[in-house]
Amino acid sequence: MADNNPPVAKFRVGFVTAAVWKNDAGYYSVTLQTSYKDGNGDWQNGDYLNHGDLLNGAKVLERAEQWIAQR
Repeated sequence: MADNNPPVAKFRVGFVTAAVWKNDAGYYSVTLQTSYKDGNGDWQNGDYLNHGDLLNGAKVLERAEQWIAQR
């Protein structure tokens, strides 16, 4: 996933985002990311889920799967 190629779709619930990427061969992959404020109050992104993020993670992954299945 090159920095200059944006995801083809994004799905967000709460602080969890799933991004869908399409590679040159036409296959899709999905990344999962959480957003949080650090100690200085600045927004940061992480690649882990806290207990409270698990259901939101499942929801965005399901939405990403449905989007890919429709292609």
